[in-house]
Amino acid sequence: MTFTLGMLLARLVLGAFSSLGAGLVVALITNRNGLAIKSLVGVLLILFIPVHYSLWERFPTWYHVVFLVSLVVVTLLGAALYPGRASRKDGGVGNAA
Repeated sequence: MTFTLGMLLARLVLGAFSSLGAGLVVALITNRNGLAIKSLVGVLLILFIPVHYSLWERFPTWYHVVFLVSLVVVTLLGAALYPGRASRKDGGVGNAA
């Protein structure tokens, strides 16, 4: 498991896109339900903290910190990208006004 800086950055970008998409999808499915979004963040942390703990010595510390912080920040950002039904000006899909 020897990675170059470029490979580490690519892994972080891929993880960020995945977290962004996960946050957006949960917001879409739940109409931006705050509890569901926070639950997703919690589940992601619960799943990834043990993995990163077991790999701590194989990757630089900055990589673990950036990845774990991005799980929270980027997932919440992805959820914030979905406007929710309340703020739509067209009244939602299927409105024949």
